[in-house]
Amino acid sequence: MPRPQSPQQNRKTSNTAEDGGAAGRIPGKEKPVKPKKEQTGFRHLATALACVLLALSLGGCSNQSGNPDPAQWRSWRIGVPLAWGADYYLTDYEKLPLLYRYDDGSECLMGLKFGYIDAIVVDDLYAQEIVRLNPELTILDEPVGQDQSIAYVSTERQDLLEEINDFIPDFRESGEYADLCLRSEAGEFVPNEDIPAVEDGPLLRVALAVSTGNYPYAYYDFNTDSPQGVDVEFVKQFAAAYGYAIEWYDSDWDACAVALTNHQVDLFVGGCSVYYAKAEEEAGSALCSNPYFDMDLVLIVDWEEET
Repeated sequence: MPRPQSPQQNRKTSNTAEDGGAAGRIPGKEKPVKPKKEQTGFRHLATALACVLLALSLGGCSNQSGNPDPAQWRSWRIGVPLAWGADYYLTDYEKLPLLYRYDDGSECLMGLKFGYIDAIVVDDLYAQEIVRLNPELTILDEPVGQDQSIAYVSTERQDLLEEINDFIPDFRESGEYADLCLRSEAGEFVPNEDIPAVEDGPLLRVALAVSTGNYPYAYYDFNTDSPQGVDVEFVKQFAAAYGYAIEWYDSDWDACAVALTNHQVDLFVGGCSVYYAKAEEEAGSALCSNPYFDMDLVLIVDWEEET
């Protein structure tokens, strides 16, 4: 899922492998040292053994097909978009030794295709969109973690936060949520046009991050001339249940964050991960709802998985 790159997220990008950043650097390209003639056979054997161990630590063990063993993914070179939910999860919970952060998903994709990294980790819905556009890639079956979507609420709207949190448990148990999950995983998101819209209720001003790469969470549908997506339908269902008329403010992430901080909108959705909710609340920039949508974090590789 696309994640913020606002000042609140102090993820640094580096060109060294020590801190996990490697945008553009190819590991293993250091100039080799020519062995001295006086080396003994024992030294040659030790050097060869060290190379084998290094290769195993970087690439993991291979399975019978010659592909890396998915069970060893933690030893792979993993690429993530900078400051997305996958970045936070792999940094703070998995603490991977070889984590390479890229500015966005497209740079991760280039890193994978050119062999700078062994796999990309993103949420499963975004992974499906990547593989749809790049059918030579594969999503591995076993998830490596989980993420959840939340909503940012204006710090002046504690009342709205309480209403949203009261609504979420019933929503997650509803048939509408089950249907939303199925449609989000269908490859092409088909909006639910049957959600009733309130015309004369109190106004709910909603900022929606519709920047590139946010499909199917939040995007602008030119066929219906309206915003659509998983997060949009959550807001529509909530507004219908509580009698709100929605006013959309769709823009990029930074503009939406500024609008929320300045209390120009009441609510901000569009790829907001539970993993950086704590940082936002500690900074005092937003109130954060309980999670309302679940997703897996998955591996994308440039080879075909054994069936």
